Amino acid sequence: MFVRYLLTICLTLGAVVVKIPVQASSIVLLEENFSYQILLNDAAELRRLLESELKSQRQNNRELQQFTKPGKVARVESRLLTQRLQAEGYYDASVRFSILDDIIEYRISQGRLYTIRKIELKLPEQVDVPLPALGIKEGDPLRAQAVLSAQNNLNNYLRKNYCLWQIDTDYEAIAETQTHSALLRFTVTDSPPVRFGELSFSGLQSIDEDYLRDRITFSKGECFKRSTIDKARLHLVNTNLLASVNAQFSEPQTDEVPINFQVVERRHRTFSLGGGYQTDEGFALSLRWEHRNLMGRAQRFRINSYVADNYQSLNTDLTFPHFRRNNQNLTLYSDLESEDTDAFVSELVDVGIELSRPLRHYFRATIGADLSFSNVLEDDSKERFTFLSLPLSLEYDRRSDPLDPRAGWVANVRFRPYQEIDTSNTSFAKSSVAGSIYYSLDKTAWRPTFALRGALGWIDGAQMNDVPANVRFYVGGGGSVRGYPFQSLGPLDSSDPEGGMSFSELSIETRLRWGKDWGGVWFVDGGFAYEESAPQIGGDLRWGTGIGIRYFTSFAPIRFDIAVPLNKRDGIDDDFQLYISIGQSF
Repeated sequence: MFVRYLLTICLTLGAVVVKIPVQASSIVLLEENFSYQILLNDAAELRRLLESELKSQRQNNRELQQFTKPGKVARVESRLLTQRLQAEGYYDASVRFSILDDIIEYRISQGRLYTIRKIELKLPEQVDVPLPALGIKEGDPLRAQAVLSAQNNLNNYLRKNYCLWQIDTDYEAIAETQTHSALLRFTVTDSPPVRFGELSFSGLQSIDEDYLRDRITFSKGECFKRSTIDKARLHLVNTNLLASVNAQFSEPQTDEVPINFQVVERRHRTFSLGGGYQTDEGFALSLRWEHRNLMGRAQRFRINSYVADNYQSLNTDLTFPHFRRNNQNLTLYSDLESEDTDAFVSELVDVGIELSRPLRHYFRATIGADLSFSNVLEDDSKERFTFLSLPLSLEYDRRSDPLDPRAGWVANVRFRPYQEIDTSNTSFAKSSVAGSIYYSLDKTAWRPTFALRGALGWIDGAQMNDVPANVRFYVGGGGSVRGYPFQSLGPLDSSDPEGGMSFSELSIETRLRWGKDWGGVWFVDGGFAYEESAPQIGGDLRWGTGIGIRYFTSFAPIRFDIAVPLNKRDGIDDDFQLYISIGQSF
C-alpha cells in the first residue's frame, strides 16, 4: 500500500493555506504499458524520489489502472507528480509532458523550496507544550511527512503529560509565495482534565476478581490516560485466562471516569498430544493435561507423561504466578522417571521447588531446591543415591520465536551443586553454558535463516566414578549431534557409553522457506563428551551432517531430518539416522 499526498490550496490575500492529509488507496497491479523519462536539472536525489513515486503509482494506483491511452495516463501522472513535489515542499512546482512513440517525457520545474518561517501553538490555558517536542524547527523544509510527524509527536506529548478526556489536534500551514516560507500553526482543542473513577469487571465466572484487580496498573484518582487503559487490557490478556477484554467508559459527569472491563473467560483446561520418531530411540508419545486456573488466581497445574522405548516419565507441577511480587513465579514439582539406555538403567523419584522471575528486560533468573532418589544400574552394579541439589540458572532471551526463531539470540548459564545425603558424603557441581544466534535474509529468495549454536558443560569436585551415571554428560542423537546413536559420542566401555565429566557441542544450520507452509534445512553438528572435567573446546569433536524438511503449522514447524556421520566408527555408527519432531532443533 502506498501513501498519496493530497493538498488543498486556497488563495487568501497573497498567501496559500496548505492542508496535508494522508489517504491510502487499494493495491491493484498496473502493467507499465508506456515508458517514461523525467527531466529535472541539478536535482538527482529529487529525480530518484519522483521516479520511485511514479513506479509505485504504476504498480498500485487504482485510478491509473483504468487508462490505456498515453495522453490520459500522462495527465494523471502529471497530477500525481505535482502532488508529490508539493508534499516535498515545492509548492510552485510545475509538470509538463510530451508523448513520442509511447514514451512519456515529463519536464519538471520544481521552483523554490518552501521552509517553515515560524511555528505557533494555540493551546488550552492548562496545557503547555515546548516547541522541541514537535520534532521540527523553524527553517526546516515544509515537507508533508514532517508536518504530519510533528502532529503525531504533539498528540503523544499530550497523552504522556496531561489527563485530557479527548485529545484533538489540528494544523494549518499558511505559505507566503513572495518569501517562499510558511507560518505553521498547531491547534489543540480544549478538553477537561479528568481522573480514573471506580473500576469494575463484568463477565467473570471462575476467576477471582481481586487477582485481576492486582494486574491493573492504575487506581481511582489517578490521571486519566487512554494509553494506561490499553496497557491494563494487555496485562489482563497476558494472564492467559481471558479470551477477550474490552474497556467501557462514558462521558465524565464530574472529573472522574468510571472504567468497566467486560471480559470473556477462556477455557481453562487443555489436553495435548505429541509424538516423534528417532532411528536410535524409536517412537515417542507425549501427553499433557493442563488447568490454568486451578484455584481462581491463575494457578497452573500440569500433568505430563512421556513414553518411548528407552525412557518413560510422569511429571507434575503447580505454578503460583506473581508470588509475593509481580512477575515472580513459584513452582512445586515432582517427577517419576525410568530410563533404560546402553549407558545405564535408572529409576528416579524427584521433588522440588523453583522460584523464577525476570531481573531486567530479556533476563530471567531461576533458583530452586531439589531432592532426588534414584536407583542406577551400571556395568551390572546397582547403586542407590539420594541427592540434594540447588539448581540455579540465568537466561537472556531475545529470540523472535522460541519454537521457530528467525532473528535474535539466546544464552543461558546453569549451575547446580549436588550433595549426597544417604550413604556417602559425595559432593560436586554441574555447570553449563549455551547460546544460539539467528539471522535471516527475508528479502532474499527462499528467505534463508542462518542459525548457530554452541554449548559447553563440566562437572567439578568429584571423580567420574563418584558421579551417578544418570547425572553425567552425554552427547549424540537428535538433541545434540545428529547422525550418531543416542549418547554414543564420549568414553565407551566396549560399545557402551560411559558418559563424561565435560562436553562441547557446535551446530550450524541454514534454514530455507518456500511458499507458506514448507521449508528445508542443511545442518552440520559436532560434539563430544570427555572424561576430564575441563571441556576440550574443538578437541576430538565428531561431526554429522544432513538435510531436513519443515512443515510449518500455526504453532510450530514439524521437522523431518536425515543425518549421516562424517566420522563413522565400525560396529557403532549406522549409515544414517532419521529424526521426526516438533519445533526447530535449536
